[in-house]
Amino acid sequence: MRKNNWLALASLILVSGGLASAAFSNPPNALNDPSGDRQSLLLGVAGFACTIVGMVLLLMVASKTTKSMPPKKKISTNICVGFGIILQLAAILAYRTGVVVAHPLVVPLGLFWLSLPVFVRGCMDYASGKGRSKWLGLVGVTGLVGLAILVILSERNDDDLVDPADADEDVIDVASQGSGN
Repeated sequence: MRKNNWLALASLILVSGGLASAAFSNPPNALNDPSGDRQSLLLGVAGFACTIVGMVLLLMVASKTTKSMPPKKKISTNICVGFGIILQLAAILAYRTGVVVAHPLVVPLGLFWLSLPVFVRGCMDYASGKGRSKWLGLVGVTGLVGLAILVILSERNDDDLVDPADADEDVIDVASQGSGN
């Protein structure tokens, strides 16, 4: 695997581990005791730190893999993915703070569903910019996991593809260059 693939995999593990750690940091009140408060705080801080470090690594890898992408597509990708992540974080914040409209899940689920098409559009632009089918960007439905999968995939250029019909022509061309001496 290339260096970018390892970094993307490490960032995915950090983000997943951080989110899991943060989820375990909030035990039910019945289990809350003074000794558990310290453990809960440590799990929350560790989860937050791992998630932030993982996101930074993922963004660093993504910026390295988009250097050959056309500027217009790069801007569209960054705006859509960034706005999608912001909406998903707002949904988590709305859930954690208890924003209630008719039902406690209306606002968080509304923000999450609003973020999906935006985030998926950014992932589709990213896949297309890497020379892949834009439909591969539908893995963005899985969130950061889908984005990490797209980052891990290598970039495809038109030069990388070999047309079998032209293969004989290339062999003849190489042979003619060698016999010219």
